[in-house]
Amino acid sequence: MNPFTYGTVATGESFYDRDKECDYIVKTLAGGNNIVMYAPRRFGKTSLVIKAIQKLEKQGFTCIYFDFMPVFSTESFVRLYTKSLAKQQSNLQKFASTFSTIVKNIRPVIKFGLDGSPEFSIDIASKEIDETDVSQLFDLTESLSRSNKPVLVFLDEFQEVEKLKEINFEGLLRSKIQHQQQVNYLFFGSKTHMMQAMFNDKKRPFYNAASQMTISYLPEEDTIEFLQNNFLKKRIELNTEIANYIIKVTANIPYYIQQLASEIWLNTKEKVIISIEIVDMCVEQVIIMKKDYFMELFENQSASKKQLLIALCTNGENIFSESYRSTHRLPSTATLQRAERGLIYDGVIDKIDNKHFITDPFFKLFLNSYINEQF
Repeated sequence: MNPFTYGTVATGESFYDRDKECDYIVKTLAGGNNIVMYAPRRFGKTSLVIKAIQKLEKQGFTCIYFDFMPVFSTESFVRLYTKSLAKQQSNLQKFASTFSTIVKNIRPVIKFGLDGSPEFSIDIASKEIDETDVSQLFDLTESLSRSNKPVLVFLDEFQEVEKLKEINFEGLLRSKIQHQQQVNYLFFGSKTHMMQAMFNDKKRPFYNAASQMTISYLPEEDTIEFLQNNFLKKRIELNTEIANYIIKVTANIPYYIQQLASEIWLNTKEKVIISIEIVDMCVEQVIIMKKDYFMELFENQSASKKQLLIALCTNGENIFSESYRSTHRLPSTATLQRAERGLIYDGVIDKIDNKHFITDPFFKLFLNSYINEQF
């Protein structure tokens, strides 16, 4: 069985390192404080959170995981969030009763599936959802605490709350958090710049509302050990030099390390020593599989965004400096800033400290090849 996991949450032996970060999350939430976690896309935020949830549940905490990405309206939030709460209940009849007591204007419904198991839903066919309903739903969350332990709520893709401006969701939730005694939160999302703006802008409701933590690159020595140990399961030898090459090619981003390692595993027989040629062949296969997507992604960008992407294939430091713009023949600072904001918003690029980078290293490799062919 392929030991390398990507595209899904990494668990068990597929999840490695991040022990300090996991312990920090567990101790901070168990201690009654809130956290906001920053990290670029594909750095393993969700896998880390699931690991922390597993540890906290063993300690007796009720953990609610909720992903804002499917939310598109206030009604969809209420339906999906209620479903997340119901998943953690062992007694749905009791939960329905509590729901009716706290959420006044929405009727709970319990149906039975084909296998006879109960399923919880809500009836809002004739009800227009408003701030009061959402507020009472947060009150319901607090009522679920047990054994004097707070309910822990993990809000993934939290920057998407901007879809709920019609009810000032940010202000509403912040107000609730200030008064809740038995609920703590971890906020995280893939659009780092939006998350940082929410929690660092003095004019925003969530300013200074949580302890802040950043997820960065994994230590290379831990990644090398992880790769070598897993390839040995198939009696495949990976020396340190080639392991470092895999890390370099994938920009040391966990998702892409696992993706490339998975491709190597599939294309390598037992008792083989992995070479640079094998790695390059597998890199090329990944790019070929994604070539149509990469081509469309690039061609759909504006001229200024294309120019910036081409420049980032060479270097991503101090991109707004006069020397950088001159070297790469980039447009004015104002135009470049608009291009940068747009690419970050779309998740095509990101930045750590003052260095910008293309989020998908295989897209960067594709662009390098494309540039060489076209220019």
